[in-house]
Amino acid sequence: MNHRTRLTEAVALAVALTALAVAPAAAGPLADSTDFGPIVITDVPHAPQPPAKATQKVVPLATIDTQVDAGKTAYVYSELRAWNADQANLIDNEIRCSGAGASNVVMGENVLPASSPDPRREITIVNRFLVTASKTGTLSCTLYLRTASTSASVAKETVAGTLRFASASVGGDTNGTAMQRSLPAGNLPVTTRTVAPVVTATLPSSYRNLAVIADVEYHRGPESSPDSTIHYSTARFALTVTTSGGPDCASAPVAQTEETVPRGVNHAAIPLYTKVPVNPGCTEVTAKVTTTHLGGNPGSVGGAAAGLTDETGVSGSLPNHTSAMTHLFVVPS
Repeated sequence: MNHRTRLTEAVALAVALTALAVAPAAAGPLADSTDFGPIVITDVPHAPQPPAKATQKVVPLATIDTQVDAGKTAYVYSELRAWNADQANLIDNEIRCSGAGASNVVMGENVLPASSPDPRREITIVNRFLVTASKTGTLSCTLYLRTASTSASVAKETVAGTLRFASASVGGDTNGTAMQRSLPAGNLPVTTRTVAPVVTATLPSSYRNLAVIADVEYHRGPESSPDSTIHYSTARFALTVTTSGGPDCASAPVAQTEETVPRGVNHAAIPLYTKVPVNPGCTEVTAKVTTTHLGGNPGSVGGAAAGLTDETGVSGSLPNHTSAMTHLFVVPS
């Protein structure tokens, strides 16, 4: 499946799952949402000469707020589109939530120049996750663009997108805990196959359907030698979900795609979605993402990113924070 087709189908399915599978919020304020752009981003920092560290430009693009009670879990959904770049530029969709709850999540890939024949000259980065309120109050989430040029030239691009609370009251497991896992800091090598993240949970008897959603950050690894002519990595990504515990428990259709990440793109955000009915007596769910190396350079699955600057600055400079990357979660109804 090519990049453009994969993203178009994934985004369409994400919207459908949000509409069909998310439980309605409890009585209270409606979940907030906002659209933004198109916005022309200029003065995108150029790539430095090694060993200097890169500077990332950080631009807040949208903020949403909703009232939540302590212990409630909200579902945050976003899309960041980028196009009309004059260089190959990093485009990160980072969301930072604060107030009644706290969570930072970032997904990204490079947009190619508008003159490129590759369809990645226009990209959409989907980033969505669950955040649980630690106290009653206002939950505020801001979408930031993190961007830098991979060339020696200062660059530009155009961005637009959407940010919303798909729900302010997502159900959890039998303990009321959100069914979500994110990878810790560090990347998991993919030379043959890796299975991560994995969610296992015991379900309340009231659930009838589960929407299962994963965002995978995949990185192309280094060439085997300086004179290698292989400058890409191809992998398959499969999201599988099974329910168990009863006499007639269902498995979800496997959500699967293949992606080739060439040099210049270097990393890709892979959205995966599926859904499964919960039949009577089926009290357990297991969901996992399997990444299989198919060809080219080895790859890796990205874990949490540490040392991200709060504002425009050199990587690792203060103040900074850590944002989750690859993650998997379950939305019951």
